[in-house]
Amino acid sequence: MNTEKSILVLNNLIEINNDRIEIYKTASKVIEENDLKDLFFEFQKTSTIFKSELVQQVHKMGGTPIDTIKNNGLFLRIWMNFKSILIEKGKEDLLNTLEYNEFVAINSYKNSLSDNLENLTGELHSMLKSQQLLLTAHHDKVKKLGDLMLS
Repeated sequence: MNTEKSILVLNNLIEINNDRIEIYKTASKVIEENDLKDLFFEFQKTSTIFKSELVQQVHKMGGTPIDTIKNNGLFLRIWMNFKSILIEKGKEDLLNTLEYNEFVAINSYKNSLSDNLENLTGELHSMLKSQQLLLTAHHDKVKKLGDLMLS
C-alpha cells in the first residue's frame, strides 16, 4: 500500500464532500419548500460526516487533509451552472442539476475504489463503499423528486 496515494485519494474525496456541502447549503437557502430544505440539509449533514471520517483517516496515516473548495474543478464549473439555474429556471432544473452532481460524486467514489485497490486498506475500502452507497441513495431521492415533477 502506498500511503501517499491513499492520502491523495482521500483528499480528493474530501474535496468532493466540501463541494457537496457548499452546493446543498446554497440550495437550501434559495429554495422555498421546507421539505426540500430538510432534504438538502440532510445531504449537507451526510457530506459533513463523510468529510470528518475522511479527515480522520488522513490524520491516522500521518497526512494533512485538504480543507479547501476546488477553485477550478469540475464541481465548481457545475456549481456556476447551478447558480444560474437557481436564478433563471425552476425547481425541476434545480433537481436535475443536483441529480447530475450526485452522479458525479458517486462516479468519483467508484473510480477511487476501483483505481486504488492496492492503495486502500480493507477498512478504507469498506468505509468508502459505505459512503458511496449512501450517496447513491441520495441520488435516487433527487432523481425520484425530479421524475415526480415531470408527471
